[in-house]
Amino acid sequence: MRAFDQADPLAVALDELSVLGGELEQQALGSLRARLTEQRLRVLVAGEAKRGKSTLVNALLGRAVLPTGVTPLTALATTLRYGRDERVTATIPSGQIEVFPLTALDYLVTEHGNPGNVRNLSAVTVAVDVPLLARGIELVDTPGTGSVYEHNTDEAEAALETMDAAVVVLTADPPVSAAERQLISRVAKLSVSMFVVLNKADHLAGDELPEVLAFTTQVVGGAAGRPARIYPVSARAALTAAGDAGFAEFTADFSAYLEHGRGADLRRSVDGHARRIAGALRDEVILARRAAELRGEDSAQRVQAFAARLAAVTDRRRDAADLTAAESKRMLAALNEAADLAARACTARVVARLDDLLGDGLRSSPAAVIERTGRARLGDLAVVEAESWRSERAAALEAGLSALDQRLTDALAAELDAVRAAAAELLGLDLTLGAPDQRLAPDVRFFYQVAEDAGQTELLAGAIRRRLPGEAGRNRARGHLRREASGLVPRQIGRARADLQYRLAEATRRLVRAVDARYDEATSRLERALADAATLRGATEEEVAARDVELTDRLTAIEHVLTLLDCATLRAAGAASQIAT
Repeated sequence: MRAFDQADPLAVALDELSVLGGELEQQALGSLRARLTEQRLRVLVAGEAKRGKSTLVNALLGRAVLPTGVTPLTALATTLRYGRDERVTATIPSGQIEVFPLTALDYLVTEHGNPGNVRNLSAVTVAVDVPLLARGIELVDTPGTGSVYEHNTDEAEAALETMDAAVVVLTADPPVSAAERQLISRVAKLSVSMFVVLNKADHLAGDELPEVLAFTTQVVGGAAGRPARIYPVSARAALTAAGDAGFAEFTADFSAYLEHGRGADLRRSVDGHARRIAGALRDEVILARRAAELRGEDSAQRVQAFAARLAAVTDRRRDAADLTAAESKRMLAALNEAADLAARACTARVVARLDDLLGDGLRSSPAAVIERTGRARLGDLAVVEAESWRSERAAALEAGLSALDQRLTDALAAELDAVRAAAAELLGLDLTLGAPDQRLAPDVRFFYQVAEDAGQTELLAGAIRRRLPGEAGRNRARGHLRREASGLVPRQIGRARADLQYRLAEATRRLVRAVDARYDEATSRLERALADAATLRGATEEEVAARDVELTDRLTAIEHVLTLLDCATLRAAGAASQIAT
């Protein structure tokens, strides 16, 4: 890797900003500085649970390094870097490091090996000797957003804040969901480049792929705010000797990007991360400085008025939580009512279709054939009806949660607008408060159970019934199937309802937590600044003057960082212009 130019204004800006930040900012800036020094682009592999992210990473590596499975598996974000000495490094919050062989990954990063991160690991890094990682990148395999495990989603959300570029993994079945649209929108905003792969494309028939590709391209482009190419791939097939043509095309373009765009994108990403941190620190300083200046009676009243306005934003989080609970309760009641209606309507349709089968193709069949064939058909019909209802209600729930999330987001954005206006009116300040990010409910899926649940009495009765000769046996078999339909269909609707109830409760809890996090992020710095200013009201003139000098110096230092970042941007633009000419 090339040596890093210490006079680089971007590197100097990171060093100066690290001195000004707290512990969390210093950790983030330290990571940025290391990546810039080593020219190592951080590429996040993101997506909903069970889209095949770990399998895709394995395919990029050319070998099965990460654990994969049929249930939500990845519990911790796992960073893969180049290293000839292949090993796993696990870090705990205190900074202590322990080294493991690659075979320990299942023990460290999976939901069954380390459920809920009970081992309290803060980071897991894997050194692997593969050519791709030697090209100046680190790949980050993330837990799925929208996972049944809430902590998986939290871990994935946190990882998004650290990326430079991203590979978003969607699947052909199910198609891109509303929750994935929001994920794509966020990734597009936080990353400097984004690749989108449509995994499991081999699950589609040949004539289905163009339609799914067109739909996915439209959705992704709308969510990202710019056109996006979608790569249909089969990551699983790519790991076989036969390979996968779609994956080969994706890796060719990805490799070309690493060759020609990695360096410039790394600088753009580091610049963006640094500007966000500097802007937040600047808001805190200018508010504390201005509030400390306003020490007269009228000024103190204005500071108190602003503090009250800010406190009102914090109080609104309780209103948001109450609104979320009320809307969730309303959606639950609507779900239960719809399930009761669907049980009757779906049963009637299934019985009618079953009668058509019994009256036509199975009219003269033996009783055993009628029951065996009819029972299989009954199970299929029950699942089709229940799944149709479940999909409809899942879409309604997702739309309801999306609307609620948008409503809460808009409310907080309006509150922050009011805070900005109050800061300008009362304190003469222009704050750069960021708008909150949105989070939506997960996709909802589960398995039906249609096997006959028969006790000893029914087993005996069934054996007798299936052996009755002639029309008597056939009538008994038909009657049994109709009675079975009246119980089987409502049971499947009930299973679907129970699953949706659980998903709704999980989504509601996550939304409440997301709202709390948004309010904390928006107001915590300003609250600390006001508290700092309040301590100065009883201070001496000398103490206030000293604090003002301290704050002025701090603001000057932040402004210098922003100037350095502008210089770095101009230098990069000049270099790009020379290359172009």
